[in-house]
Amino acid sequence: MAEAAIKVIKTGMLIDGTGAAPIENATVIIEKTKIKAVGQNIQIPNAAEVIDATGKTVMPGLIDAHMHCSGHKLGDTLRDALSRPIEVRLIKALFDAKDYLAAGFTTVKSCGGINGVFLKRAVDDGILTGVPRIITSGYMLQHPLGILYPFMDAEYIDARTSKLAGLAGGLTLLCDGVDECIKAARYTLGHGADFIKIWSRRNTIFNLDELKVIVQTAAENNKFVTVHAENPKQCRSSVVAGAKTIDHCYGIEDEVIEMGNKAGVIYVSTLIEALATITYGAGAGYSPEEIESCRRNFDNMTQPYKKIRKLGGVMAIGTDSGATTLVRMYSSSAVELELLVKHCDFTPMEAIVAATKNGALASFIGDKTGTIEPGKFADIIIVDGDPLKDIKILQDTNKIKMVMLEGKVEIERSLTPKIV
Repeated sequence: MAEAAIKVIKTGMLIDGTGAAPIENATVIIEKTKIKAVGQNIQIPNAAEVIDATGKTVMPGLIDAHMHCSGHKLGDTLRDALSRPIEVRLIKALFDAKDYLAAGFTTVKSCGGINGVFLKRAVDDGILTGVPRIITSGYMLQHPLGILYPFMDAEYIDARTSKLAGLAGGLTLLCDGVDECIKAARYTLGHGADFIKIWSRRNTIFNLDELKVIVQTAAENNKFVTVHAENPKQCRSSVVAGAKTIDHCYGIEDEVIEMGNKAGVIYVSTLIEALATITYGAGAGYSPEEIESCRRNFDNMTQPYKKIRKLGGVMAIGTDSGATTLVRMYSSSAVELELLVKHCDFTPMEAIVAATKNGALASFIGDKTGTIEPGKFADIIIVDGDPLKDIKILQDTNKIKMVMLEGKVEIERSLTPKIV
């Protein structure tokens, strides 16, 4: 059956994603892919398809602003990941993406791995449906001294030289010096990347000249830069160089947050990865020492997000799902919202804004989605319950009664549209 040109959602409660107070008994009018009108007492057009969501919460689709389309199986070890062919991992990544949409995530930002590029291309070509909007970095740029597994040859990790297409289906490009950084940035953009991801691991980071030229190369192509930052030095250098998003943000200093706020930086949380290690690590072969270290440091991981909130920074949510298989042990990546509320002083509304409006900003599509406002894409979910009273409701996929992506109903659980 063809999609109706005009859809109307009659809400119980509307959370528009902007942070404004919820609106009771609002109406949302959707024309083709976009929202045309929002508010109370709006006249319903003739021959519109009316979706009755009275008694339920209508809100923007959720956004995971830091994940990976790696295609790992649950419980995969490094050896498993390396031995499984890239083609098999791509198929698994496709089904993982479908799970995201079913859980109410209408956009995902894949922060490393060529699988994201392949999936997005399949969507653009009309081959693949039923997955979220994918924003992808493709290959990540990495400092030669920050190799993920130092015992592995660089030729194995660098996707330009590896016969195995790099770790996790094509993960990194090693680059050293300004010229190499320009070449690597252009290489990943040429493969279809929407943004450039810099992977600054441990205590290593590109120097300021290298960072700035990566940012400049991205800007010349109307793209932005995201940085994995896990210590104060990396956070500071990334902000100074002009990166648009700082992910993880471990050890970030107040001064750097204030600098970033002035520059329009978006920060991305990833607490669920640590919690997954604590909760499920033993069954996945993590050592007791690794699990205890994560448990001991969990409070320290929450401190940056508390500070960012207190100082007025813009926070989006991420999960690092795909970088580890353990995150997918949870029923939904929406656990991250609960963690911000439980551990980082966020209100439920602030957590929802982080997972909608701010997630769109962190994905560089804030003008297109993330809020329920006229002119934006109709990326909308209908929730059975009030997430402002219980943020954990968003983790229950059975409570996500409808998922709409660009005006098309992709997931429907016991809601019946009617023509009036």
